[in-house]
Amino acid sequence: MALPGTAPVSSVVTGVRFAGGSYGTGFQMGPRGYHDFACTHVAPATPRERLVVHGREVLVAEANDGESSVATLIGTYHELMTVFAGPAPRRDRVFSLFNSLTITDNSGGMVVRPRSATLLDTMSEQVVVVVKDYGSVSIPGPRQASALVPRHAGAPTTHGEVWKAAYPGGFAFILGCSRGVAEVHLTGTTQEHLDWLDGINVSWRDAS
Repeated sequence: MALPGTAPVSSVVTGVRFAGGSYGTGFQMGPRGYHDFACTHVAPATPRERLVVHGREVLVAEANDGESSVATLIGTYHELMTVFAGPAPRRDRVFSLFNSLTITDNSGGMVVRPRSATLLDTMSEQVVVVVKDYGSVSIPGPRQASALVPRHAGAPTTHGEVWKAAYPGGFAFILGCSRGVAEVHLTGTTQEHLDWLDGINVSWRDAS
């Protein structure tokens, strides 16, 4: 994805969901420190377990209210987190979950896939980029992108076309480019914000 201007990106979070048969689970990927931030600021939690999977440390923490728990694999550059309902799960369950994945982590990003023997498939993917003073850009994977695009023609932009979509209490913009789609939420509707929207170019790249 190419963003216009020089406004800093304040956060990037990606998510993926795998499913097969009656089984399904979702993961979120963030930068180093993602686990600690979530356990401190999102849902205050207490550490419960540490284990090693694929040569990487996995941390398990339980929310102080007991309503949820998280398990996070700590990579060299990124962290891979999943959320459970209720108290922290058993150690063998956490190990089995992360052991069912192949994980590649480098400075350019983290790639996560289910091992072929699991018969799991990638059901959904999403990348959310937040840009200071302008807004957020939520990019669905190719499987979900087509369902997001309206059937009628949109207004032209520099790299594609755009539609305005109503939401309870507000609206968002659906941005369609030649190689990707995004849902854009702006922090304002000044000409500067609209010009920024016009210059976004979304290009989904297969990591295979």
